[in-house]
Amino acid sequence: MMRTIVLTMLCLCCSLLAVAQTQYEVTTNTFLNIRSYADADAPVLGTVNKGEKVDVYEISNGWAKIDYDGGYAYVNSAYLKKAQKVSSVVPVKDNGEIDFSSWSFNLDGVEWMAYVIAVLSIGLYLIRRSRGDGAPLDDSEMLYKVNWILFLTVTVLELVYLAIMGSDAIWFCSPDEVGWLWTIIDFFIFAFIVYNQFMCFFNTLEDVVYNSCGSFDRRWGFYSWAGGIVGGIITGIFFHAAVPYVLVAFVICQIIQIVLIFRGVVPRGGLKYAFLCTAVYLLGSISTVWILGHFVLLLLIVLAGYLILSILGSSSRRTDSSSEGSSRRRCCENCRSYYGDKKYCSYRDGYIGDAYNRVCDEYVEW
Repeated sequence: MMRTIVLTMLCLCCSLLAVAQTQYEVTTNTFLNIRSYADADAPVLGTVNKGEKVDVYEISNGWAKIDYDGGYAYVNSAYLKKAQKVSSVVPVKDNGEIDFSSWSFNLDGVEWMAYVIAVLSIGLYLIRRSRGDGAPLDDSEMLYKVNWILFLTVTVLELVYLAIMGSDAIWFCSPDEVGWLWTIIDFFIFAFIVYNQFMCFFNTLEDVVYNSCGSFDRRWGFYSWAGGIVGGIITGIFFHAAVPYVLVAFVICQIIQIVLIFRGVVPRGGLKYAFLCTAVYLLGSISTVWILGHFVLLLLIVLAGYLILSILGSSSRRTDSSSEGSSRRRCCENCRSYYGDKKYCSYRDGYIGDAYNRVCDEYVEW
């Protein structure tokens, strides 16, 4: 059962992937030309005025690939800067009414949360190592309480961080931000955090269920994640009108899962454990799938790069091998001027000891 759930969630998280975009603001004095390809002489498709924002897919060799008219276009990246993220807060008017739109504050600078999550993940890892793969932790052990409190803290921080950062959440694996060396190092650190999060989710859920003295069927929740992701991707591509129905079905399945948790836990563990099991399930599953989706995107990029390098390397080796084979076919051993029984070359009038590897400019075919 556990293996099936793990494989299902790992495979279907690939469907969370989307082309990451980052908003940039135009900083020219007047306007910036939008060109059909990355060259100063490329045809101009349009312009974007100073202060306006564009969605950038990638920046390379001084050109930014942007979203334009349902396709791609390019602008000079020297005249772009990252747009500030803004989120609304809720101020109160003088008459006591709540104004939802008048205030905003800058959300840049929350990258520090990534470091906090990494440090707390190390704590979860140490707990996981100390517990081993044996029975669930008992509520009489201090480690049990520390584990679920730490796990819920990490999941809440992850959800806040991912919601704020959006497509910039994995900035630490961007060469433009941290350089190639730290991109490679951070990739492995991120891999550790994702794997540790995945294992701790199931361990913590097993702990709280065990100590509640209850049990419940978890398939509604886990399999609805798989079905919801696949259904959302398929309907989003082919049947846009059906997307709301998929969302409603997914929410209903999650509600059913919560009902099953309460029915299976309350009779023996009470409401306290029912709410705890629900919190671990909901926060853990949402944050785990979300962060796993970001990592799968990185992993596919790495695998694609490795595949390209492997193909190029194989092509190079085949070329070298072909060149070497061609040279050996034209070696002295196969030349009409060479007498193999005497190891003698009549053209050079001399002895040749390594006729198989030696090549002469005066090669004569038989």
